[in-house]
Amino acid sequence: MKKKITLLTILIYTFGLNAAFAQDSLFTQFAKINQTSFVKEQNGFRGLGWDKIISLATKSNNVLIGEDHFTNETPFFVSKIASQVKFDNFFFEIDPFTAKILQQKIKTLSADALKKYITNYGNTFSFYSFDLEFELLKQLNRTNTKFQGTDQILLVGDRLICNELMQLTKNEKAREIYKSIRDQSKNNFEAFLKDQKNPFYLFTADFEKKIAELSSLKLSKEEQKIVEALKLTAKIYKSGSHHLRVQLMKNQLMAVYDEWVNKKNLFKFGANHVAKGESLLEIYDTGNLVNNIADSQFSKSLHVMIVGKTGYQASPFKGYPAEKIDASSGTLQSLKPLFKLVNGEEWQCFDMTALRNAIDEGTIKVTDIKLLRMIKGFDLIVIIPTVTAANFMQ
Repeated sequence: MKKKITLLTILIYTFGLNAAFAQDSLFTQFAKINQTSFVKEQNGFRGLGWDKIISLATKSNNVLIGEDHFTNETPFFVSKIASQVKFDNFFFEIDPFTAKILQQKIKTLSADALKKYITNYGNTFSFYSFDLEFELLKQLNRTNTKFQGTDQILLVGDRLICNELMQLTKNEKAREIYKSIRDQSKNNFEAFLKDQKNPFYLFTADFEKKIAELSSLKLSKEEQKIVEALKLTAKIYKSGSHHLRVQLMKNQLMAVYDEWVNKKNLFKFGANHVAKGESLLEIYDTGNLVNNIADSQFSKSLHVMIVGKTGYQASPFKGYPAEKIDASSGTLQSLKPLFKLVNGEEWQCFDMTALRNAIDEGTIKVTDIKLLRMIKGFDLIVIIPTVTAANFMQ
């Protein structure tokens, strides 16, 4: 009896293993057929994969780039798309107030004045504290593309914003409080960089007290709006609520709907935010909202995921070491079937359309839920063989 059970178990296991291998093989076949490569050159890209990307970006009013942050290659990639396709709006992972401030500084300050401003406040620009990211902003500004922020205020962005509010306010008491927040935020951040046990100022009771004082003062409508945004930002960070953050991002996107509907728009966010359907973090995010709006207008949005297979990513904090990419951990491990098809240093572009159709028809079965979300969430997946850590602006 034991021998029969053992034999049956072996047969079932072998059949299942063969079926799994067959599925993997079939997936690889579909992926390989829909794979095109392109080459990075000093001033751009060349190859069938690049031609496909530009062709689709040209046809779509909404181009959404979902990235893995902190590399040099992603802003270079986006800048070359923007050099061939003109966009009216640039939506990025920063708050609306900082977006407006950055565009105003880039547009109006002299080269020397801008350099001085970067020296003083560059570490509050989020991802745009890195040189190629900031160069992308300058490039987009030259083409009169409007910066549109949708995120909460950066953890250290209170300093940048309160510095601007000091110039804006007509309330002397408010000016004193803005100055205090600006200075304390800088001191706390410098202390944090020395020892991460030290809290950001936004987490402190003193920050909460200062915001309460501001809320009781007679302020302009713009000031009131920003104070409320600072209050909500602190709530998002303290609660760790990703849902609340996504709600804010979608709310702020819709607040400027009239500025981007029927326009040409470029979105650059972390890949978690811009999938067509359910995001990698199991929520319906910005990408899903844009996809649905495009669908309601009888058009299609283009969703592109771009990741590095090997190499290094910078730390978000200046002076901290870069981190080596581990393709066998986190979300990247789900891309293993595609990574297998990446050899050499040519960049690879995978069109997900055929894979989606094969899954819908039952030809291919994908059991990895994250991989399935990526296939259904992105039209193209671009894989960079080797990425390099982004450099902070000097």
